[in-house]
Amino acid sequence: MCIQNLAKRGIYIVLLAVLMASCNTSEDRKPINQEISNNMEQTDNKKLVREFIVAMQNSNVEKLKTMITDDFSWWIIGKPEYLVTAGEHNKDYFLGFFKGTQLFPEGPEFNVVSIMAEDNKVAAEATFKAKTAMGTYYENTYHFLFFIEDGKVKRMKEYMDTFSAKRLLDSIPQQ
Repeated sequence: MCIQNLAKRGIYIVLLAVLMASCNTSEDRKPINQEISNNMEQTDNKKLVREFIVAMQNSNVEKLKTMITDDFSWWIIGKPEYLVTAGEHNKDYFLGFFKGTQLFPEGPEFNVVSIMAEDNKVAAEATFKAKTAMGTYYENTYHFLFFIEDGKVKRMKEYMDTFSAKRLLDSIPQQ
């Protein structure tokens, strides 16, 4: 009886070892070179997004043009009937938005608070503060989700406090 129990235990130990080994196959592990390549790509993507946000801050349309794909799209949270900038926009709208009048003549303070990347996506949290041309102050917190393709921004999704944005946009004198 003792020999049978030892034999059963031995079989269980062998089965357990086989199961553990099968869970850790080389197919499940990424090659080191691929991991290094992915990390470098993510670092490059985060750098691109930081530079992109600086270009937006400075309304550097010429730089922005070089950083986006031809089929770039910009989505802004909200309902268009509430916030005029809400919804889906194309490359021309985006570039035109940053060509606009000097809403912030003293320049805005746009700071990236955190940034992370995975695959071709970069998420960035940023704060924005500025004195407007009308003398009022605008502050908002943003979350952006960027989709990167071939070293350029293909899509940008923008989340923020729509109430603060609406108050700012409603205060701009109509021309």
